Amino acid sequence: MNVINIIAEVISGTPFYVWILLIFLLKRGLNSAKDGEVSFPKMFIVPLIFMVWGLEKLFTGFSYLNIAMIFYIIFMCFGLLISYFLYSRYRKLYIKDNSLYKTGTYLPLIFVIVNFFVKYLLGVALSINPSLYSTLYFSTLYSLLCGFSVGLFIGGILQAYTASSQLKTLA
Repeated sequence: MNVINIIAEVISGTPFYVWILLIFLLKRGLNSAKDGEVSFPKMFIVPLIFMVWGLEKLFTGFSYLNIAMIFYIIFMCFGLLISYFLYSRYRKLYIKDNSLYKTGTYLPLIFVIVNFFVKYLLGVALSINPSLYSTLYFSTLYSLLCGFSVGLFIGGILQAYTASSQLKTLA
């Protein structure tokens, strides 16, 4: 079987809702590239999607849950720190008409695309080889990638909250 046939089989075997989710996530990422009003509740939508997607698999399928959760939390913190730094550098918040606004940045779009395809490929690996659920190596890999990806989004939210608090004290 050649590579094109394998790719076609993987794509055709993907549930339709996954493609709808990808379109939704891409739309959210593209919207973040434009200046806009900050809505903290809306900022939690994408990280919650990735958190539920990752944790659901960890809790229902993996054998090494305790170790996996330790790696998840540690790498979520790493992702948070890296993201906080990147957002501090590439996105600014400002007050306009008594509302909080952010400058546009492609960081959320990049994070969404990378996260989606990493999670997608991990899911494909698990569907091709379900025995990976019971290996320490894959449990660790899966949990650190999932934790890191969630941390990337949480760091952006934390940076926005910190910046908005600083703006409010100046106003």
